[in-house]
Amino acid sequence: MSRHYMNLLKKQENVVRAVQQHSRVRLIFLKYNNPVVKENVGKLIEILVEIEFAKTNTRGKTSADADSEHKISMMEKRLQPPLEGRDIQAIHEWTTRIAKASIGLSIEKAGIGYSVDPILETDKHVFSILGPHLGHYYGDIVITFKQEIMFHPDANFTIQAGTSFFSGNIYRHRQWMRDSGSEAKRTEHFHHSKLHCSVPRYEYATALELVASAGFEHQSMDVNLETILENWISVDSHRTLEGHLPQLIPLDYVDRVCIPKNTFESLLPEAQQSAKGAFKDSLVITVYESDSLDIEIAPKQALTYPYSKYVFEELCEAIKQRMDRPHISRGIVITVGASDFAEHIVLPISISQAQFLYYLDNPQSPDGPEFIYIYWQAMDGDLMLTLTNEKIEPGGEQFNLKCLICYIAQKPSTVTEEFHETFTYLNDDLPYQHGNNVNAVRLEAKSNTFYRGCNTDDYFTFCLKLNYRTGHVILSHAGPNSIYNHEKIEYKFDRAELDLSKLDYIHLSAGTQDVPVRNLTINLEPIAELHPIVDAQFKRDTSNLLERYLVATSHNNPAPPITNRARKQRPLAINPRSNINNSVILGRIADIICCRHTNAIEPMALDDARPALTPCRDSIYCLQQNSSKHTKQFSHPCPYSELCKRKVKESHLTHERHNVLKCSKDKYCLEKNNPIHRANYRHTSLPDYLILCRKQSNCQDTSLKHRIKYFHGETLPLIKSKSMCH
Repeated sequence: MSRHYMNLLKKQENVVRAVQQHSRVRLIFLKYNNPVVKENVGKLIEILVEIEFAKTNTRGKTSADADSEHKISMMEKRLQPPLEGRDIQAIHEWTTRIAKASIGLSIEKAGIGYSVDPILETDKHVFSILGPHLGHYYGDIVITFKQEIMFHPDANFTIQAGTSFFSGNIYRHRQWMRDSGSEAKRTEHFHHSKLHCSVPRYEYATALELVASAGFEHQSMDVNLETILENWISVDSHRTLEGHLPQLIPLDYVDRVCIPKNTFESLLPEAQQSAKGAFKDSLVITVYESDSLDIEIAPKQALTYPYSKYVFEELCEAIKQRMDRPHISRGIVITVGASDFAEHIVLPISISQAQFLYYLDNPQSPDGPEFIYIYWQAMDGDLMLTLTNEKIEPGGEQFNLKCLICYIAQKPSTVTEEFHETFTYLNDDLPYQHGNNVNAVRLEAKSNTFYRGCNTDDYFTFCLKLNYRTGHVILSHAGPNSIYNHEKIEYKFDRAELDLSKLDYIHLSAGTQDVPVRNLTINLEPIAELHPIVDAQFKRDTSNLLERYLVATSHNNPAPPITNRARKQRPLAINPRSNINNSVILGRIADIICCRHTNAIEPMALDDARPALTPCRDSIYCLQQNSSKHTKQFSHPCPYSELCKRKVKESHLTHERHNVLKCSKDKYCLEKNNPIHRANYRHTSLPDYLILCRKQSNCQDTSLKHRIKYFHGETLPLIKSKSMCH
């Protein structure tokens, strides 16, 4: 935790919150997902924390102890059942331990406590370094966190330590930055230099800084990856990327804890057992002992010592393995704490910033953007997403504050006899009026069937669509749930009442329970994969199937018994056996033995459906595929071939079968930017053929994003070009 949070532990309510965030207590909340249980557990924790604070203040028992024991007994009777005895014991144990530790931290704070930190507000964060480093003076115990922590709204990083901005040292190492000479301006420069992993193009800004820094050190612009890595291990850790993490980090985010063997053995047995219980498999006790390093040695020399070398190499290997795995996060990731909508967390990126970044790669309309799409995933519900024209300040008066509230109701219970769902709604009032507006049903658009047909056991994916020109706002499901629930909550806001184009900041807030949120992004165009196409008019013709199962009339009206038939004469067959060709039977047996699928219906080759238009002689190499005049006369191959989902709407494209194998690495393939590889192997959700770049071989854009989408005149298999351009 941060030093600022340590100061907050002087107050009992903050210690109570810290106890409730502990993994063991959270496990009890998840096990008994009941508001009454959660309320009573919270009251029990408050009483136990109050007792520990009373002991510290009076150094002994007080007259209020008897009353406290009575309150504890009452709370335990209310909790047991449904809680078990071991759950009650765990609450007592962890509350007492956390309260004692919190009181100790508030008196004797851990950390360096540099005087500049409160000025830079870095005392509200947990310091870290992004990537491996050789700062041996920080200690022997190395803690690495999961990558997802960097997608938290409170996390960020800078290209150097924050203190180097305040002291001015950064301007000596990065002379392309201008030093204002003023401490206030340097502090402002530090805040403007913060980067966040959920903001698009942050990696390009970071890469440019690393290239420039390495080039400046070597006095050369001939910089490659090896040069950057060599420079990284040669400079002091304060000159590497400094991460500023949220002020309180759950142990769930800890990826690995490395500790030398002799350091671990020097701990008390109780501390050793506590570390093993808290970190479990994440705790790595090395065979190496701690290094006795001279604090004056160069960073690179630390690699000559066994423990430092081991930790550095392990971190590098972990990074390589992480690069080979797909990124599951794209956007903000946070668990929004329950606050009854009193606390509103502002996102690190605004809508206007998202628009600016989008137009760096896309042409801008003279009338400005028409749509904004906000996507996010949330668990359980009872979440409020609020768009405002200025940041919400709970303690201040904001007379000009304009809000668009998108409230996602708590998911309905699946264990009650009757289905009950509270309102999910859109509104333009202040978020603090949530309770009053719901009770009085003063809501612009609402629905209490928003979860019908949805899978309630996983994350829900939502889409909030804003139309700036018409004032329409639409809330709907996205992803798999949108297949089964087509409900849209929509309302048209009058510009005089609420101008959507003025809304810039996005806030998150939760009601009575913590709500996990992930993959929150701001987009100027829809994400196609989150809007699966459903044929609402589809109707299967079952008339032929019904004929097979029609009951014969003789079944309902049996014929009178025949009496003159011999007793042992066999009755006539109701369905006379048809003449079956023996050769057909033998043929089918041969097909089964040889595993030939003769019963399967071979789909009609798409090649037979000749286009009405004349095929363009340049095929996919044509530079006029966006010209409506040209496409009215000539057809071109569809990049998605026969897998295209828009065949009806794209009559100017041909959809011939592309007979190639699927890439064995598929989504993890590193050659997706190779147009020849893409034409030879298929990849999920990607076209077979890329779009021809207008600059062709003269194109200077080597970014992965550009190369995955465009090719530059390379000769592709199966399709040969007759002329490269018209």
